[in-house]
Amino acid sequence: MFSLDRNLAENSIVKEISDLYLTFCESSKAKKSAMKPRTVTEGVELRLFFELLCFTSFLTSQIIPNYVSTRKLLIKKTNYELVRYYSAQVAEHLARLCQDFGMTKLREIIFISPPPDVKIKLGDPLHPTARLSEYAECHAGKKGREIQHFARHLSKALDPYHYPDLEALWNPQVTTLKRLAQRAMAEIFKPSVKHTR
Repeated sequence: MFSLDRNLAENSIVKEISDLYLTFCESSKAKKSAMKPRTVTEGVELRLFFELLCFTSFLTSQIIPNYVSTRKLLIKKTNYELVRYYSAQVAEHLARLCQDFGMTKLREIIFISPPPDVKIKLGDPLHPTARLSEYAECHAGKKGREIQHFARHLSKALDPYHYPDLEALWNPQVTTLKRLAQRAMAEIFKPSVKHTR
């Protein structure tokens, strides 16, 4: 169908996020909160990749109406049946990718007690469809909350004990992910459907 995984890998987003985290851990702000860098293991990288794939898939589903809309005079008409169809295709593709990469063997990070005395346990296996639903609910509640939710998941993947300190780091990555979502949609719809703005 399309290759979000390839686009994310080609842009080295996981490495970029890991490097940003490690750089932040050397900052005076991190030192004030006694934050020490945690090792970015293969498991952490896989969890980051899961979060990136899920959020970029969500962004992709938000762009779909731009590709299945028509304009007559000044009226834009969206084909909601096609929107649902392509959104379901994105979700199915994401579920297959997560299964193929072994991401569904990872477990949710559950907080038993919040910061500053964080205690965690592992919950249910990560589920991409559930993550897409979380983003959709956040977006429906207030536009922009899905970005905060994504930042929290990304931060928890790197350091669940200091995640609030990390959440503000990821805004530049959101812009990159939006660009990658646009590219993924262009791969699907070129040249048969023209993108309308």
